[in-house]
Amino acid sequence: MNIKVTASTNRLGETTKKVLTEVGEKVGLEEVVVTSTLRTPLAQAEAMLSNIEQNRLIRYKWAGEEVNKLARQMRGQKVERKKIIEAMVAKIKELAALGIKGRVSKHCVAEEEYDKCNIIDVSFLAMAEDKREDFLKTMIARKEVAKVIQPISKQLQGYDGGEPAMHFEINQA
Repeated sequence: MNIKVTASTNRLGETTKKVLTEVGEKVGLEEVVVTSTLRTPLAQAEAMLSNIEQNRLIRYKWAGEEVNKLARQMRGQKVERKKIIEAMVAKIKELAALGIKGRVSKHCVAEEEYDKCNIIDVSFLAMAEDKREDFLKTMIARKEVAKVIQPISKQLQGYDGGEPAMHFEINQA
């Protein structure tokens, strides 16, 4: 079973690798594709703007919504993409100075914090349709998995139809 990381940052703890490998093997996957791990403020801004551009409604807490509001406002003013990204990065950094209240995304944290709990997105589109729900159920059952946000099944924990991937928060040993 192979773990393929397509994220700009390949930062997976040993516990995360172990969980993904064991779950992937159990449900019969040849590969699990991780599309996001730790993000810099720039990578976070690019991800958020991409979601806005693709009309994906990703729900954020207060700080994330502040960044999205800024991006939408600037898009409405026809500001060029590069300038929007720059403004979003500045806003992410400004809000981060507020501490946990100002955290835009759990993907976008200090490395020391990320190393305690890996936040990853896994592509369900890269999985055979008949394996997706089994993968999700098996991940949910793992004690290392602290939180799930997923667009696969309304009957399972963490359903959010607006999510473009399966989001897992995995505590490291």
